[in-house]
Amino acid sequence: MPEIQEKSLEQLLELIGGDKPTLNSLIETFLEEGAEIVSDMKSALQDENIDVLRRGAHSLKSSAQDFGAISLSELSATLESQCKNGWPDRAADQTEAISVSFSEAASDLREYIDKNNQ
Repeated sequence: MPEIQEKSLEQLLELIGGDKPTLNSLIETFLEEGAEIVSDMKSALQDENIDVLRRGAHSLKSSAQDFGAISLSELSATLESQCKNGWPDRAADQTEAISVSFSEAASDLREYIDKNNQ
């Protein structure tokens, strides 16, 4: 799973008392909410809504870190930071990179869930 650091998932599992079904549920929630956030960010590009873009990047940055999606977290942190200084020049490219990274992380997280359900 190149997009996910399993160590982060193991730490999260430990934090919730080793309850694998709860971890799987948390992952599913992240995947659902993350997909909505990415969609909102893409819509924000069309409207040039910097607040939605920044908030989406902020939300993904934190959540992705928790679930071991470090690349997604870093991409989101960069975009969030750039939004503080006005509309980023490469907002569309960065949002697309976030979207691709989210899709790759989602695939790896689903694989992780499948592996844990065996």
